[in-house]
Amino acid sequence: MFFGLTNSPATFQAMMDHLFEEPLRKGLVIIYMDDILIFAETEEQLEKTTREVLEILRKNHLSLKPEKCTFKKTSIDYLGFIVEQGRLRMDPAKIKGIIEWPIPTTVRQVRSFLGFGNFYRKFIRNYSKKAKPLNDLLKINKKFEWNNEAQEAFEILKKAFTEEPVLVMPDPEKPFQVEADASKYASGAVLTQMDSNGRRHPISYLSRTFNDTEQRWEIYDRELFGIIRALREWRHYLHGSPHPVTIYTDHLNLQYFKDPRKLNDRQKRWIPELDQFRFKLDHVAGTKMIISDALSRRPDHHPSEEEEPKLDILLPEKLFIKTLKTEPTGEMYDETLRNQIICATKEESAALKTLNELRTGQKGRDLEGWELMDTKEGTILLFRQKVYVPDKMELRRSIVKSYHDAPSAGHPGQQATRLLTQKTYYWPGMTKFINKYVQGCPKCQQNKIIRRPEKPPLVATEASKDPRPFSHISMDFITDLPESNQFDSILVIVDQGLSKATIFTPCRKTISAEGTADILYEKLFTKYGRPNKVISDRDPRFLAGSFKEAMKRMGIKQAPSTAFHPQTDGTTERVNQEIQAYLSIFCTANPETWAERLPMAEFTHNSRTHAERTHSPFELLLGYNPEALPTAAGEYLFPATERRLKNLEAARSEALAAHELARMKMQQRNSRDFTPLKKGDKVWLDSRNLKLPYLSRKIAPKREGPFKIKETLSPVTYRLGLPEHWKIHNVFHAALLTPFVETEAHGPAHPTPIPDIVDGQEEYEVEGILQHRTKQGRKEYLLRWKDQPTSEDSWEPEENLEHSQELLGKYWTRVDNRSKKKKEQGKRRRPQVKVRQIAVRTSTRYPAELPNTRIHRMMTIIADMKKRYKNKTV
Repeated sequence: MFFGLTNSPATFQAMMDHLFEEPLRKGLVIIYMDDILIFAETEEQLEKTTREVLEILRKNHLSLKPEKCTFKKTSIDYLGFIVEQGRLRMDPAKIKGIIEWPIPTTVRQVRSFLGFGNFYRKFIRNYSKKAKPLNDLLKINKKFEWNNEAQEAFEILKKAFTEEPVLVMPDPEKPFQVEADASKYASGAVLTQMDSNGRRHPISYLSRTFNDTEQRWEIYDRELFGIIRALREWRHYLHGSPHPVTIYTDHLNLQYFKDPRKLNDRQKRWIPELDQFRFKLDHVAGTKMIISDALSRRPDHHPSEEEEPKLDILLPEKLFIKTLKTEPTGEMYDETLRNQIICATKEESAALKTLNELRTGQKGRDLEGWELMDTKEGTILLFRQKVYVPDKMELRRSIVKSYHDAPSAGHPGQQATRLLTQKTYYWPGMTKFINKYVQGCPKCQQNKIIRRPEKPPLVATEASKDPRPFSHISMDFITDLPESNQFDSILVIVDQGLSKATIFTPCRKTISAEGTADILYEKLFTKYGRPNKVISDRDPRFLAGSFKEAMKRMGIKQAPSTAFHPQTDGTTERVNQEIQAYLSIFCTANPETWAERLPMAEFTHNSRTHAERTHSPFELLLGYNPEALPTAAGEYLFPATERRLKNLEAARSEALAAHELARMKMQQRNSRDFTPLKKGDKVWLDSRNLKLPYLSRKIAPKREGPFKIKETLSPVTYRLGLPEHWKIHNVFHAALLTPFVETEAHGPAHPTPIPDIVDGQEEYEVEGILQHRTKQGRKEYLLRWKDQPTSEDSWEPEENLEHSQELLGKYWTRVDNRSKKKKEQGKRRRPQVKVRQIAVRTSTRYPAELPNTRIHRMMTIIADMKKRYKNKTV
């Protein structure tokens, strides 16, 4: 077969079926690719059939490798099965990874084995009862003791993992899945297939160690090699499979393995072997790769706890400097913290028991790794040369805080904080504790980028049941267009009801709220009547008092969008894009003609059938589609009035059904999980659209708050309790909100500040001054309070800052520097030009007919300009 061609296996199989058609028809052989199985009831018949097969191979110039051939066997391994004496059983090699699982000697090893088993517990009857002796070993206060009950449960579960219905026979007609993972010392994999209920059943397990050379490879190479090992092991199943093989891996970078620019020489050598298989890589989070992860981390594949990893020194000795040996507890320099740990150790019964057993020289499995460290303050427990921290919330919290909140730490993420803390300290469950602490850190929540934000679903609006056109409308402006017939903007009106018809009106960007209301009256009210509802963005003209009053008098309900979320009026935004595309196509060469082409843009939109609809807006408005060009059908037959009304009614009913269908499809597409917020919850508000008093947006907080939700307006729209001095609309879409998290491990995110008593009065510490203003003749400052959220910022009069003169000085220095910078930028922006000559051009059809008064006025202006600007720098 040719390597790399996806149809090679099928072609080769078809050739073999054709060559051996006669023995296959007689049922004398079974052929799968290049594996030929010959069987018979007697030796004479077997020898005869074998000669026939060899003769067919010789005639077609197909050769065999003698070392891969066996003859006259009563038991044979064929395609992963053991065939013997009329029986078919599973190859022991397929379950070797489970059968050879060593007896656990620590709680961690028991937890790893049970984590492997939990994935298949749904296939094993009474799994919880069978695993109970092992689960009892995980109890915190129970001594680890491997007894007969635990050994029996261990053997029963291993046997259950390798029998039906957990381990099933492969079906070559079904797709295969391979889950592969690699650790530092070994690789593990499991081959599975889906059952009729969509549950993955294992077919075979694989667990192999890496040699010394392979252990030094980068993680990318070890992960890829783990996949290659699995493909080699199960080649007889996967090669030529009618379905692509799905390979699950927790290493995201493997998706680039086919890019030759990113491969080293070793990886390039593996590509031809991988090309023989038809597969697709599917990235899965490491926490979900339970089976392969457990197989790659079997205790017997890893060095013992005491064994130090080998380091290969690749640099010459002269490049190294001499260092002093450091103690593992060198970072615990704080005597107060040391005293707290010593006192807490004496108060904890389990720690005190371990301490006493070590002092009396007792030995046992539960004392492995434990030792004592005597200091002048007292005795400290060490576990594997790390300081043991007793079960005291405040103590553990203060330790994690020092490795996370300190400026030298820099608020690292969960993994970095855990690695820093674990260098010196140990306590059971510290990974979960540290993760919860970092999760509840308000500074991280406020300032760090969220890589995978929880996005709220798109909510489609229900169609208006009112059959009148333009009963519900939306409005928006397209501004900053080239000057055309004295216009530079477009007011777009869209029917949000059944027709989706549009009205495009040219206007000026400077149009007032009264002018907008006039267009609405002239273009809409006089033709289609009064709308019931107007949807718009938060343009000042739509929110102006005069426009609101006009809407109120006509009985029209206004529905402005939420702040900084234009998707509220998505239909109008889509129409705006269509207008801009149309004008770009037809007005690029002559941009000043767009106002003349605007009526035709409106006509094309209203005469076109849109998505999910079978009728155009014109048909839903008029009952027919106006002709733009003559057609081959000849004269257009205008429908009779009665029939036209019936058609119109039917078309609008159909449009209503189409809108409902589109809304349901949108809801079905929203498969992502989203937890709706509720009244009283605290949330962070995205600050990218807020005008806040920060010197630089790049180092400003990503979110502000936390703020309480005062009202739930819809599943994705909420009203927040914002500070009064913000003076912005307080209704926001969920896409701009992030839930505020407070965890027990971190403690209160913003504890109530303790005031200082100065001259008998309470005073609170100020972290910074953000802004100033003058109100009623006195100066006020916007203050940020220390360790308090931004929602607590407040304006305070200058006299309240009597003891904050240093902060005031820094603030005014910052303001002065900013003013100087603006002045310098302003000077750079104004180019200095020396006027040498002034020319005035005037154009008229008959220059001689210009009146003397006009000529005199023009000459006076020219003379004045020469006097003011000639030979001067401006």
